[in-house]
Parts: sequence; structure tokens; C-alpha cells
Amino acid sequence: MRRPPDLLVSGLDARVSLLATTLNASTVRRYNDTVRSFFRYLHQSFPEVRRPDQLRRDPHMLGWFEYLWSGRGNRSGKPWAKITRGACLLCLRKLLDLLADHAFPPRPGLILSQDIPRPDQLLPRPLTPEDDVRLITELRRRNDWLSNALLLTRWTGTRIGETADLAVNCLRHLGGEQWALHVPVGKLHNDRLVPVDEQVREVVARLRFFRTLEPAAPPEFLLPRRKGHAELCAQLRAYFTRAATDAGIVPHIVPHQMRHTFATTMLRAGISVPALMKLLGHRTANMTLRYVEITQQDLQREFHLARQHPRHRIPLPSSAAVPDVDAADAAAVVQRLSAAVRVLDLYRQQNPSTGAKPLQLLLRRLVRVRSRFQKLSEDAESEK
Repeated sequence: MRRPPDLLVSGLDARVSLLATTLNASTVRRYNDTVRSFFRYLHQSFPEVRRPDQLRRDPHMLGWFEYLWSGRGNRSGKPWAKITRGACLLCLRKLLDLLADHAFPPRPGLILSQDIPRPDQLLPRPLTPEDDVRLITELRRRNDWLSNALLLTRWTGTRIGETADLAVNCLRHLGGEQWALHVPVGKLHNDRLVPVDEQVREVVARLRFFRTLEPAAPPEFLLPRRKGHAELCAQLRAYFTRAATDAGIVPHIVPHQMRHTFATTMLRAGISVPALMKLLGHRTANMTLRYVEITQQDLQREFHLARQHPRHRIPLPSSAAVPDVDAADAAAVVQRLSAAVRVLDLYRQQNPSTGAKPLQLLLRRLVRVRSRFQKLSEDAESEK
């Protein structure tokens, strides 16, 4: 007896093929991996499910959630990260929604919004200034093509994958003393020009020399590669780990932390957030803010700098608001005392080094004098 066709498999595969016409290759691979994981679970636990309308939230979908959460769906056997599990649920929910026009459509509500885990809030992970100096010193001491590639990554804020795909003519002269590194189309599917200085140009020159030695680099790329992009990235990461260990860095660090270090260093040097966003190749400023670390020392420096050199000064009270000298009524006295309080407070803010505590005491006395006079004038008016 022939087994009936698996309409669930054919239906999901057809929807993935439909999405492949508009999505990039990496996203299509994510959909395919999700479908394979889901089919593997169903064939092991519920082989009788062969149509979309046979799916139930309990036990089919809830069982698959536990399958992903426990790590049985991962080749290594380790639980998948929250962001990976969430991506799998989003992909399958999209495919199930597309099966609404199927001859046997699935029931609605198989995957709910509350089933998708919220990703962890990632904090900036820049290297400490001491570890940054140790790492750069060690990479300079080694002075081979791998160490220079990592130095280029550190000083330009590029991703490891972007460094691996740099072209041999990646350095562009924009006129005068302006130079830029052309970063190819990468993670966000766009390229960019990153301004560089003399030390980066020297590193690129050394890499152009190393590419002529063994192992020789392909004609179009700056860095050598034997088995492709993925193998070169793995080689750079392994080299980075060895260099960090030899430099005496105790905590475990990864190459992407150099990108966080570049962002934090540039922000402390005075670059604006929109400009930093363009340097890093981000689409939103929210992503850029995940890369920069603001310490208490940064807050103290910015606070005192703003007090000493304010960008927008408080305007002085206009002369029209000050009554004539010959006027001697109570309202005129109160206005002049208020003007004196404003001028003294403005002077205290613009001159923080000129006895802050005595000026603060004098300001409080003026405020008390104004309040005392206001009360006396009110009492006199009430007696009348």
C-alpha cells in the first residue's frame, strides 16, 4: 500500500521557494534550516502528521518549542541562543501564515507572540585601555599578514568578515590629505567609505607586500584565502585568541570587541553619534549606542566641559524689564532683586573656578532678602 503524500512537507517547501524570489541567500538558508528542524522533530515524534490542518498547538508546536529549548535540535546538543530560537519561531510562523491558501490550511494561533523569546539586552564590550594597548603592542610585534589584518580591523572598526573581503585596491584617495578605506558590501548589503590616517595606510601597504608571498592571495582580494571566506574568518579568530593570550590578557575576548573599542574611542574623541553610525555602517543610531560604553569618567568630563564652555548661554534679562531708578515702589525693589539673583547665578555658572561656595552662599542670601522684602510689603499692604 502506497503511503499518502506528505502535503505538509511539500507545502512548506513551496512557500520557501516563493520567499526565495525576494530574499537574500542567507535568509533563505535560515528558512530551510527551520523547516528541516521542524520536519526532523515531527518525523521522530509524530510521524502521522502529514497535512497542515493536522497540526495542533498542543502537543505538536509546544513539543517543538521544547525540542529547540533543550538543544536536541542542535547538532552540538547545546541549547540554542534566544535570538536563534526566536528566529526559528518567526520563520515557521511566517510559513504557516503563507499556508492559509492551502487546500488543508493550518489552524490559526499555532505560534503566538508570547512564544517568541525576547533577546538579551547586549551591553557594550570594549576592551579596557590597558588590554587594548597590550593587544596592539603584541600585534605590532608579530608583524605578519594576520596581525596586520587584525590591526586594520581595530583601527577602522570593520567587521572580521568585511576585513576578509577587502579588495586589493580598497584604499581610495579622495584628494589632498583625505584617504578612505572602501569597505565592500557586507552584513547590511551596502558598502561605505571609512576615513583613515597614516597608520592605516601603512598597514594596507604592508598587507599588499605580504599578499605577494606564500600563501599568495587571489587577484581580487587583499588577504590570502585557501578555502574561502569562512575559513579565513576562522583563521583570523583563532590567531586573535593566540595573540590575546600571548599579550597577557586574562579575560576571554573576541575580535568583535575591537569594533566596540573603536566606537567607544571615537565617541570619546568627540565624534557625533550620526557620524559614528556611518563609520560603523549601522542603519539606526540605536544599534550604534549598543557599541559605545559611557563610564563615570566620561560623564564627569562631559559635565564639567559643558559647565565651562556651554553651547547655549542663558540670555541676560532685558533692560526693559528693569524698572527706572527713580521708581521706589515695592514692585520695583522686587524686580531689581530678582534681576540681581539671575545675573549672579549666570556669573556663577560661567565662572565655576571663581569661589563656587562663596558665590552660592551669596546667592542664597539674595534670595532670602527678596523673600523677606516680599513678606514685609505684603504685610504693609494688608495693614492699609
